[in-house]
Amino acid sequence: MRVRIGLAETSHDVEAEVDDVDAFVAEVESALDGGKSMIWVESPDGHRYGVAVSRIAFVHLEGEKERIVGFG
Repeated sequence: MRVRIGLAETSHDVEAEVDDVDAFVAEVESALDGGKSMIWVESPDGHRYGVAVSRIAFVHLEGEKERIVGFG
């Protein structure tokens, strides 16, 4: 599933692909509760990004898109 992490005080965000959404949410929640100073995510094109937990403004989990075939 694709996720977007918004960065505080900037107009930038980081897009990432995660396999296990529940594990990702647990990691972000743990980091925000003071467990970590940084989380690591992988972009759809294979690059890895470290995001400082103190700079996270929002986390957007993209829902599954329904595929429509033919006339909608």
